[in-house]
Amino acid sequence: MEMRSRALLAAGVSLGLAMAVVPVEAAGWRFVAGEAGLWVDGGLNGLAVGCGPQGLSLSVFGFPARLETGTLHSVVVTIDGTARRFRARAGQRPGAPGSALTATLSGFEAESLVDALRRGRTAEVATPAGRYELPLSGSAKALDALGQSPGCPG
Repeated sequence: MEMRSRALLAAGVSLGLAMAVVPVEAAGWRFVAGEAGLWVDGGLNGLAVGCGPQGLSLSVFGFPARLETGTLHSVVVTIDGTARRFRARAGQRPGAPGSALTATLSGFEAESLVDALRRGRTAEVATPAGRYELPLSGSAKALDALGQSPGCPG
């Protein structure tokens, strides 16, 4: 029984840490300045998707760690239990603490991610700096607006 109590305590602590990164009650997705992403406390935080000349841009940010600019890292985005792994380049994002990791996606990979984000309930993002969960509430509407923006395939 003691083992079960420890497991429940560990799960509660993990959930508490994840919730501390992205306060769920204040979070929802929006389309802002050419990106669809999680809106928290007056700005995008955690994950954002945009369109660029090479394809869809996936950015994860909001963690305090600093990674060497230009280095490649694995990012895993798990949406409702299905994991997707991306190679992302470390850089800076204006207004974001720490580093941002950005991957460019195209074709089926981009379509699959957008579809999963639109339909999903929650996502977990895992980076070398740690992992966090975020809600996908409002993501379909925000991603629809992104799809209608200039430079994005409809």
